[in-house]
Amino acid sequence: MRRLFFGGLCVALVLLSGCALFQSGILYEERWSDPAHTDWLIGESELANKWIEGGRYHVLAKQNATVDYSNSTEGPFGNVQYDLDIQHVAGTDNLSGAGLLVRFADVDNTYMFQISAAGTYRVGKWVAASWTSLVGWTESSSIRQGVVENHLTVIADGASFTLLINGTEVAELTDASFSSGRVGVAVTAFSTDVDVHESFDNLVVRELK
Repeated sequence: MRRLFFGGLCVALVLLSGCALFQSGILYEERWSDPAHTDWLIGESELANKWIEGGRYHVLAKQNATVDYSNSTEGPFGNVQYDLDIQHVAGTDNLSGAGLLVRFADVDNTYMFQISAAGTYRVGKWVAASWTSLVGWTESSSIRQGVVENHLTVIADGASFTLLINGTEVAELTDASFSSGRVGVAVTAFSTDVDVHESFDNLVVRELK
């Protein structure tokens, strides 16, 4: 399984670019409304293609690869709530994964919360480039299967994490590997001959109540 990561760099004033919209309690909000002014990497590489279209961030992970993308200009965030909409577009349902990177330090050090279009989810972490599963692939009736949208929520409070899918809690766990970091997205194509296409919208990082 190959991995690729790129962090974006904002090229315009924040308030004009749509990179962030600060509201009460909101630390960072991304709508991917303007491909000309974005913190997020766009373009094609050996392992992936990334573009903004229709107010969504699209990532096509090529065969047998995991690709990670983060906004390098926002954060780090510590005790916060993360929210993200994910739309499965194409790829074998049970050989695809898409989700959130939280407390992201770099490509080798981050937490990852992913779902598949087949109705399963997993949670894990990369520490010094070594993967550790915190929750293995688990079926959940909360996941809408197929070519549909799902909403992920992660509440990170110290070493405690609460994970929700479409508003329903699916897991609670404790891990103290990372206390803060940036936020990102991840797409995995587990197949050796089929690409995976996912799109993202409504990324919000907000203060805990």
